[in-house]
Amino acid sequence: MVVMSFEAYEKLQFESEVYFKLKEAELQAKQTNQRFSHKEVFDSLRQTMQEKVDGGNV
Repeated sequence: MVVMSFEAYEKLQFESEVYFKLKEAELQAKQTNQRFSHKEVFDSLRQTMQEKVDGGNV
């Protein structure tokens, strides 16, 4: 049996989720050659956030 603090367990869970998301992104990247620049991604994110603010969905 392994005993660890709740904080250590949460950190382990978080790291596991991050690695899972990275693996998922790698698999998606292998399926297409389409890539987005930092500017494209953040411009789209800002636009989406602004639309939510303008629409009162925040």
